Amino acid sequence: MDYYEFVRGPLAYAAFFVFIAGSATRLLSFYLKGSNSKMLYPRENLSNGFKAILVGIVPFATRFMKKRPLLTLITFLFHICVIILPLFFLAHIVLWFESFEFLWVSIPDGLADVMTVFVLLGCIFFFVRRFVVKEVKMVTETSDYLLLISIFIVFLTGFMAFHQFGPYRPILILHIFSSEVLLIIIPFSRMIHMILYPFSRYYMGADFGSVIEPSDW
Repeated sequence: MDYYEFVRGPLAYAAFFVFIAGSATRLLSFYLKGSNSKMLYPRENLSNGFKAILVGIVPFATRFMKKRPLLTLITFLFHICVIILPLFFLAHIVLWFESFEFLWVSIPDGLADVMTVFVLLGCIFFFVRRFVVKEVKMVTETSDYLLLISIFIVFLTGFMAFHQFGPYRPILILHIFSSEVLLIIIPFSRMIHMILYPFSRYYMGADFGSVIEPSDW
């Protein structure tokens, strides 16, 4: 078994297992912490909880977003691209079909290129922002820079492999390997917010939505 078959086979299955098991563990831990007896507001409000989720995923719906329009726009587009590209890029769908004989709709290659370039520029933007914005720099850890570098490498090598810039097979192997490393990292880093975000918004809205408007935080 060569390196390509290894990263596409056993390592891929291991990465997905760690991602699923780790994410499930973090979700369970989050639920257990949030299910402690309520001291201030013993009754949850379901409508406030779901309202908080909705407000949180609509661009410019909160006071924070309105005060920082450029950051809001870049952040939303960045997250959309990071989620859509791996799931709906044709080359990825072909790999899934080869393994599981299952197909779904893909995005045009030209749009995928534009989205990839935006992700790369977004990584640079967020990297620099952590250096120059004082309040962000204060809460930044080394792992935050490493996460941005990891995302940058994944999308850069994917772009290079698709357009066959440089030695194709080594770059493709690096793309698959770096993607799997990133997948393994997600449950144990701040990237877990991509899974916990709606649950944390719901928890805050259900508990405090009657005294704090979701649009205020």
